Amino acid sequence: MAWWPSITSKLSVGLMLLTPGCGVPPTRQGTFSIHAINPSEIIIESGQDQIILEKLCFDTVEQTLIANPAIRLRVASLHENFPLPNSVDKLIRDATGSNLARGNYVSSILAYCNLVKYAMNGKQKVIILS
Repeated sequence: MAWWPSITSKLSVGLMLLTPGCGVPPTRQGTFSIHAINPSEIIIESGQDQIILEKLCFDTVEQTLIANPAIRLRVASLHENFPLPNSVDKLIRDATGSNLARGNYVSSILAYCNLVKYAMNGKQKVIILS
């Protein structure tokens, strides 16, 4: 997809990013860092864990936003088997078949790369096309 080269070119190993957090201004943000950038995945470190964000995670969000530019995707992630409806996390879980909560990380990277921006939909933090 068109976003992947832009994403991988703007990130660098060791870069520290913040998860989206809640509300405006954001609260409850966490930090994570870029551990490795490979042709088909980005590996991040969050706490003591290494998490793989495969290219498909980003492609799925890109396809959804490009196909429906007015859509607002929730950034909240639950570390449970049932992701929130209309969320980045649900899109990724459905596309990959994995129950890992990765929507916050993907949203943060897309926002850092200026491909999406954060907005509020009532009390829900969402991403929209930039």
